[in-house]
Amino acid sequence: MIEQLLALLYILVSLLLLPYGYNCFVLVYGAVKYRSKGLDPVKNHPFVTIQLPIYNERFVVSRLLKAVGDLDWPRDKLEVLVLDDSTDDTPQIVDSEIDTLRTGGLDIRAIRRKERLGFKAGALQNALQSTRGRYIAIFDADFLPPPDFLEKVVPYLEADPRLGFVQSRLGHANRGYNNLTETIALAIDGHFIVEQAGRDEMSLITNFNGSGGMLRTKAVMDMGGWHTDILTEDLDMCYRMRIGGWGSKFLRDVVVPGEVPVDMLAFKNQQARWAYGGAQCARRLLRSLWRSTRFSLPQKVEATLHITNYFIYPLMFLSLLCTVILLAFNVIPGVAVYSPFNVLFSIGTFGASAMYLSSMLIQSLDIKEKLPYLSLLAAIGIGLSAQCAISVFKGLLSKKCDFVPTPKYNVRGKGDRITSKIQGPIRSIPAIEITMALYSLLGVYLALVNRIFPVAVSLSIYFAGYFIVIYYTLSNRGEIPPSKK
Repeated sequence: MIEQLLALLYILVSLLLLPYGYNCFVLVYGAVKYRSKGLDPVKNHPFVTIQLPIYNERFVVSRLLKAVGDLDWPRDKLEVLVLDDSTDDTPQIVDSEIDTLRTGGLDIRAIRRKERLGFKAGALQNALQSTRGRYIAIFDADFLPPPDFLEKVVPYLEADPRLGFVQSRLGHANRGYNNLTETIALAIDGHFIVEQAGRDEMSLITNFNGSGGMLRTKAVMDMGGWHTDILTEDLDMCYRMRIGGWGSKFLRDVVVPGEVPVDMLAFKNQQARWAYGGAQCARRLLRSLWRSTRFSLPQKVEATLHITNYFIYPLMFLSLLCTVILLAFNVIPGVAVYSPFNVLFSIGTFGASAMYLSSMLIQSLDIKEKLPYLSLLAAIGIGLSAQCAISVFKGLLSKKCDFVPTPKYNVRGKGDRITSKIQGPIRSIPAIEITMALYSLLGVYLALVNRIFPVAVSLSIYFAGYFIVIYYTLSNRGEIPPSKK
């Protein structure tokens, strides 16, 4: 009975993975068709508020404030609120920069709280009572808005009074720093250049990404403000807006560069946080989404895949667990290896690769040069499955989880060094990944013994993914080696 249940679970998990892969092809189709017509600049400039959530950002806060000070917008129609929850020497840097910007006529001030309740969402919620702007632009500490950002984005909000938010494309200030940043940048490109653009083109639900976007203050207030008990407050807000009747817009040609994680531990923590928050959003919002009469069935289906995207990781994790146990009993389901189901599954697994390849083609990047990073991205995605699966389960169970910020070091090119900037650990013992690597290796052995070679290949890929995450986690020793391009 146990063997039959495991075999059934294995098939069920594999089937549940299929829609996520095939959805990538749908989004590629939309991204290729995507066109965004630029609007003329506004003549009567509305009052705009810039909110900058800051937490111990001593290495990047100065360049952020300088970039905000260079924004092209009438000074009498602009206010900047620095939401500074820092506990290090960042407040002194902020105050010095504020004094300089004030002398240039910029209305800028810092808002500080005694306790960091609700993390970033709490800071944004607290700032609403001080916000005077019709629109709110939000930039995280590591982003650099271009001078014409407001001139390009505000016209869309002015033209459509039911538009709740506009999201720009997030770029990369340090893409070429090392092999890991090249790989992460490729993942980000897939999300913005293909996923976000595809959803926008096909009138699907796009998301606010927490930075590099503008929200209508009235829409935020209409939603009751920010929920401070959720880790992905941006995803939560945009879905509540869409369910509440507000629209959204994505601008692929407006790019705000930011700093991607430069080490594996930071990237793992970031992905775990997003997996946890995504599960929270799914638990809270899916029922309202499906009850809403504002969306068609295709919109609801794609939105479900969107909001549960991190569920891919527990499905992969469960698939691996079931496969090895079934191999131990020598009862691996033949339907998964020798039937048309295997063909369908193989096509589905290529969906993510098609998405990232499309993002390269749309950018006119050198495919041959970037292909190694695509392989590395696939391996890292598999290697993160165990930790992200645990985070998803925690989010579904609403288990308390702390907000672990992603460290930023103000790095750009390969010559930059971060040794003197590191304030916390950038490596740890990857116990979960080591355990799963050994488990995968056991599965490879059992598959070879049973002469089930397709499964042996599949499990070898799992082992390679966990091994690569282990390698990058342990190889950081206070200095990140630059890529050898």
